[in-house]
Order: sequence, then structure tokens, then C-alpha cells
Amino acid sequence: MCGLIGVTGTVESAYEVYLGLMNLQHRGQDGAGILTTETRRGKEFHLQKGTGLVENVFSERSFKNLRGSAAIGHARYATIGRNDPNMLQPFLDYGLGLGLGHNGQIVNFYALRERFIGPADTAAVHLESDSELILWLLSSQLADKEINAETLFLAIRTCMEDLVGSYAVIGLLREGGLFGFRDPNGIRPLVLGRKVNGGGAPAHALASETAALAFLGYNSMEEIGAGEAVYITKEGEVVRRVLHQESYSPCMFEWVYFARVESEFGGTSVYKARFKLGQILADQLRKLGIEADVVIPVPETSRVSATAIAECLGLPCRELLIKNRYINRTFILEGQESRLEAIRRKLFPIAEEIEGKRCMIVDDSIVRGNTARQIVKLVRQAGAKEVTLVSTCPPISSPCYYGIDFPSPTELVAYNRTEAEIAEALGVDRVVFQTVEGLKDALGQMSLCTGCLTRQYPTDIESGLEFEANRQKDRQGPMTEKTRQ
Repeated sequence: MCGLIGVTGTVESAYEVYLGLMNLQHRGQDGAGILTTETRRGKEFHLQKGTGLVENVFSERSFKNLRGSAAIGHARYATIGRNDPNMLQPFLDYGLGLGLGHNGQIVNFYALRERFIGPADTAAVHLESDSELILWLLSSQLADKEINAETLFLAIRTCMEDLVGSYAVIGLLREGGLFGFRDPNGIRPLVLGRKVNGGGAPAHALASETAALAFLGYNSMEEIGAGEAVYITKEGEVVRRVLHQESYSPCMFEWVYFARVESEFGGTSVYKARFKLGQILADQLRKLGIEADVVIPVPETSRVSATAIAECLGLPCRELLIKNRYINRTFILEGQESRLEAIRRKLFPIAEEIEGKRCMIVDDSIVRGNTARQIVKLVRQAGAKEVTLVSTCPPISSPCYYGIDFPSPTELVAYNRTEAEIAEALGVDRVVFQTVEGLKDALGQMSLCTGCLTRQYPTDIESGLEFEANRQKDRQGPMTEKTRQ
């Protein structure tokens, strides 16, 4: 899961991309990059990448170098490839004049790499990530051709025939054209926005979320469809075409956890979806006869649902778990030890408001159980009389192969456990999960990717086990030289 944005038609393209990435920081914390093209100075590319948060990668001086009227940016969340600076995007094929950033995960990456490049240890070209593979496939199709809408769409369609998994891609051409495309099942999001710049000419942008575009003033927004590609010329002409569509199966985790509450997907705002998740859970809790003295949200993404639960049950909702705002999202940190240490430093309870009370703790989801265990421990130590843990998401019991970092079922606290066993493992009196039917109702989407909940995936996952094994080997293996930049 990463954050993507691309802008064309404004002289402040790099700065707009920077601000867009700031509004997509929640999607990736490992590093960031911005690529621009400056057509009036000999068609030059300018690229800057670095590890860490967006505000630490770029400075005022950066925008003196990142010149041009078109730019793309990427905030990275590592899945394939180690947390390695060489993996930071955007990637660039300078010879062809093509750069891109990718959000998602290619399930058959290792099989495709061997098919097209050869064994990793002997190949002349080293591709360490699925994003590099997408760039290599596109470059191979476009080599020795004039790049226009027709040749670009043909190359993208050919790639779609080989790629299995999830992908939203934003690309930049040397002459200033911007393009994007989305996987045939629409698993990963991509939004197109339009505005009129100061000179009266149109400016266009592509991004992972509507919130980033709205912040930049793009008030005419449309979702790129499943299997659809869009090409925006440097003159502002927009060409869109559905190339290969199989279903509309957006990832449910976008609404539940990943996206900003101001964003909207599939015609449903994240805020309204989370509020309705809480309303549905409140009805479920009432039917189960579960009582509490106080509802406590786990900051930040469960706050809306917790408010809805409290309102429906007539209970007080109190912010009694105080978040250290300088600790980043723990779910997307790499490695168990990093997550546990960050959780320990992230939250602190207000003990005098918890002591002797029946506490209903509301979280957006329970994945590995790290956060839940630590929170329960803190609340127990603060003197809670009883602890009920409520999850706005159904039990996550199966791997995700599409860009969320739990490709092994053994990492998941709900794997092969009943609700009673999960409660025991987490140290709570009881745990209550959202149902799959309630999830679909709240999100207003009858067609979703719920593979991690139901093992019903929108694509073939035959390569999943091989993917998991190779991914772990890649993370632990030696560094390799990169040649396609």
C-alpha cells in the first residue's frame, strides 16, 4: 500500500505533488520521491528520493531543482523488497523517457521475473521489485515506438494480460504527458481530478485518494475504473479507455483503515462508511446484551465508528487512550520488533477515568493483535473492571496478496481461532467483530475484495505460497545492483 500522485499543466507541479504526498503520508512512511520533466530545457528529468517522511525528504531547495510543468510522486510502504533506499520510487527509464510509481502488489512477480529476465542470480538485468517489473514491461513494449495514446494503451493492455495482482500506476513521459491505469479488478484506487490554473488553462492530476486532490483544489474528480487507462497530453487533452476489466473488487481495507476519513471511494465517503460500521455494530452489541460504562476509541481511524456506537447505545464516548502524535502508524512499520516498540511509545491511558469501569474499546481492525494486546494491558493496569474489544472489521484470518503486509496466515491472531480463543489470546473478556454482510452494507459495495476475510480472492493466487517464500528471502538476501534507473 503506497501513496501516488501525478500533476500536469502547472508550473508548480513539483510543489503540488509535494503537498499531495503530505496528504497521502498515511499510506507509506518508508520514503518518498518526486520526478519532474522540464520540456523547455531540452526535455530534462529531475528526480529526488529519500528515506523517511515526506517533509524530511524535501526542502525549499528541492523545488529549485525539481522544475517542470508535470511531476509524479510516491510515498512508499514496503512489501516486495526490503526496506531499502534503492526501492524508493518513482523509477525511471531515462533512455526511453518514461518514469512511474506503483501502488499494489503483483502476485506473480517472481514467476514473471524469471520468465522475462531469467533467474535472479544470473540475469543481466536485476529487477528487485514488482514496480520495476511493470516499468520494464512497459519499456519493452514501447521501445522504438512513438509514444502516443494508442501505443501506450496497447502496451498497458499487454502488461495487463501478464500481471496478476493489484496495481494502480501513475507514469510520466519525457515530453510532459501524464498517464495512469488500474488493475482489471480495481483493487487499488486511482482518482482523476481537473481544475483551471491561474492562467485559465486546465490542470489535471491523478492520485490514490480524493482527499489529496481536494486539498490541491481539484474540484472535478472521477474514479478511474477497473482495468481503465488514462492519458493526459502536455496540452491538457484527456483520453480514457477501458482496456481489460474483470470485476469491480476494491479493497475493503481502504474504507476500514487505510484511507483518510475525508476521502471517497466507489461513491461512498470513508466517514459515512465508518459511521455506519459503528451503527451496525451497536445493533449487534445490543442483541448480544453486552453492556459497558464507557466507549473508548483506539486513535485515530476508529474514532468515527466509536462515536456511532456510543450514540446508538446511549453511552459516553471518551478519548482515554492518548496518542503520541510523533509516533507513526504502527501497522505499516516493517518487522515485529519495530511495531511492538512503536506501540509501547504510541499510546497512554488516562487511568483515573478507566479505573473500576467496564470499558468497550473500539478498534478499526485486529490483524496481528500487537496493538490490541498492548492496549488491553495498559487498560487493565489502569484498573478497568471489564474489557470488551470491538472490531469494525470482520476477523482477518487469511493472507493478503495485494499490497497489505500480511502475506502469511500464521501472523494473524484470528487464524484458526474461534472468537473465544481470540479473546483469550488478546487478554479481553470478550471480542466482537463486524460481520462480512455488515461490512458490505456499511461500505455500500456488494462487490469487494474480501480475500483476507473469506479466502475468496478476485484473482488467481496460485503463486501466493511461492510469493511469500521468495518475499522473505528477498528481504533477508544480499543487496543487488540495479540497472534500470
